[in-house]
Amino acid sequence: MKLPLALVASASLSVIGCVVDTTGDPTGTPPPSGGSGSGSGSIPGGGIDPGPGTGTTTEAPARISSNTTWTGNVHVANRVTIDPGVALTIAAGSTVNLDASGGFAVSGTVNVKGTSTGKVAFRGTQAGAFWDEITVASTGAFNATYLVQVGGLYNVNGGKLTVVDSQMAHARGDLITMHGGTLDMSYSQIGVEPGQSDDTHCDLHVENAPTLRVTHSTISTSSFGIMFYGGNNADFTYNNWLSNDLDVEPTLGAVSGDFSHSFWAPKAAPKAVGLTVNDVQPMRLTSAGVGAPR
Repeated sequence: MKLPLALVASASLSVIGCVVDTTGDPTGTPPPSGGSGSGSGSIPGGGIDPGPGTGTTTEAPARISSNTTWTGNVHVANRVTIDPGVALTIAAGSTVNLDASGGFAVSGTVNVKGTSTGKVAFRGTQAGAFWDEITVASTGAFNATYLVQVGGLYNVNGGKLTVVDSQMAHARGDLITMHGGTLDMSYSQIGVEPGQSDDTHCDLHVENAPTLRVTHSTISTSSFGIMFYGGNNADFTYNNWLSNDLDVEPTLGAVSGDFSHSFWAPKAAPKAVGLTVNDVQPMRLTSAGVGAPR
């Protein structure tokens, strides 16, 4: 159920929180969603679902133990394990359709090689359906360029997640959760446009001292833009923060980050110990978001 804005605004930061789903059960009830989220347990749309893809479909194996390239339409029925030292490359223009139990366990490397004219799509097999998750182990790396992702989420457990020119929305809980590791995101969007609906609870949930760089991106339409529970000297500059019930929830005195040169709407820029917020922008940044000019 959607949380009323007044309830979120009145709650103390010490008691507002989200529970990270570690069950891996995409059929369970998602946590309450606020902002523009419907919290319905199904994907309401939001304008980014690219459709199921066309042409011949390749069935994904349960394990990838040698370097592999996927092209075209790929069906993922269950979680695919990528072994350490092994690379899975997903070519431009490919569509990966994932069943409810579909996802990736990345101990090697996944390279999503979309282009501006040939984006890669990750989506549920059935319209309006969630799929499982992408886990990135300490030996793993997930690198995405021009990825359009609908319905899944990330759990980074010490590995590295790199996202460029990509859009992700409609998670069944927290879209990107960092347990340590490294997040490097630029020219991307987590969430949908203001006025559209998104089930995502937290766009970003970070803990255990990750290394964080999220710049020239748009963080939107969730209950929480970021639950900032771990990390120091984080770079969150030149971003748009749009239509979140709460943009930043920090652990006071335990984290630090620079949120300067950013645009905040409809709320004012946050003020809290550990947050540097200079040069607040009066208008939405055109240099932040998918395909924005460099």
